[in-house]
Amino acid sequence: MNALEVGLVILIGITILVWHTNKYHVLRLLLFTQWIVLFFQMILFDWRWPMIPFYLFTIYQSIKLLMKKGTYSFKYKLLSLFFLLLFFLLPSFLFPWNTLSMPTGAYKVGTQSFEVVDTSRDERWSNDEEHRRLMVQVWYPTDETANRRKARYHDHPDLFMKEFTELNGIPGFLLQSFVKQKIPAYAKAPLLNRNQPFPVVFFSHGFGSNRSQNHFQVLELASHGYIVIGIDHTYYSPGTLFPDSTNPGVINIEFSENTEVMDEYLYEWSNDAQSVLNWVERLNNGGLQDLECLEQFVGQIDLNKVAYIGHSFGGASASHTLAVDQRFQVGINMDGFPYGRAAELGIEQPFLTIISDTDLLVDESDGDYLAEYYRRITDISGADNIISIKGTSHLDFSDFPLLSPITSWLGMTGKIPPWKIHRMINQITLEFLNDHLK
Repeated sequence: MNALEVGLVILIGITILVWHTNKYHVLRLLLFTQWIVLFFQMILFDWRWPMIPFYLFTIYQSIKLLMKKGTYSFKYKLLSLFFLLLFFLLPSFLFPWNTLSMPTGAYKVGTQSFEVVDTSRDERWSNDEEHRRLMVQVWYPTDETANRRKARYHDHPDLFMKEFTELNGIPGFLLQSFVKQKIPAYAKAPLLNRNQPFPVVFFSHGFGSNRSQNHFQVLELASHGYIVIGIDHTYYSPGTLFPDSTNPGVINIEFSENTEVMDEYLYEWSNDAQSVLNWVERLNNGGLQDLECLEQFVGQIDLNKVAYIGHSFGGASASHTLAVDQRFQVGINMDGFPYGRAAELGIEQPFLTIISDTDLLVDESDGDYLAEYYRRITDISGADNIISIKGTSHLDFSDFPLLSPITSWLGMTGKIPPWKIHRMINQITLEFLNDHLK
């Protein structure tokens, strides 16, 4: 909960305690303050569903005061305070606020989002004649954060929740506290000014997710001196909104057992990553100065130190992309079945595969799937570059377990605390990238 929400709860509690008919001037002052706090909460942070009981408390107390209805008995006060505490603690525990840990690197983190248009590619999912458009978010080291506001977890949280509901059938409002939280990164902060260019890391999300899904990881990398570029794969990613307010939406695609079908999607994601790298090359060479904020990146990106990491289908995209594009020097696949031609073509660059607990990976009865999975990741990474993290499941490689402890209770994520798993993933990722890029 933010400070205004905590303040509102405290004010309601005090109002209950001092409720006496002979102290209307105090009650009026308390209720007036409640409404002021509530107003600024709505303006600055928007409403949140866990706070609905407290909004109703304020309305109820205001009506009771206007009607000058009697006093609270001691028993009534005690019961009211109990429910007030329950409504305060239970949602805060089940759907916590500000769950992202501070990154551990030497630098603070800035972030900005940009549109990338590839004029050499036509958009296959649009009925209009248009080129492939992508939204990317960049996280980078900075040292100038004074008077800079902290960024939100997602640039367009309401749109994301709406499209997430349509795509997954899970009520989007359950994500409200999570996607509207402020993250330890500063919006539009300037890039750290130093003489040495930064290595760059591309990130691709999982199927049906978006570029925000691994903040635990991208913030950590940026704090250790990497420029990280997260890609929204358009039409596959809920919450995508272009600067001209165009909302492409999400196509309803389900996983197919036919690998050839999945390969076609994967090739499109791989082409997206290569399109963004083309854009980065033009940016670094000074060919993209139509936006003033892009000028600071000119000459600051080390194009000889480019990595590509991804989770799930994004990890598969990373493996295929390294097999077909030598500009990417290092890759990491986090728990993704490697569709595409990476296993067939082979990858010369260092490539790490991190997988979830082999005991939890898939149903043991699906032996053919497991055999093909292990064959492919071994051909791609080699046995020495495959790491299984004990106690993890597929979604632990994203921010998802930070949403709520309910995800663990339902078996959607592992039983190990998410901060511990994320610390291990970050340590493995940093060591591998540092070994090969720094």
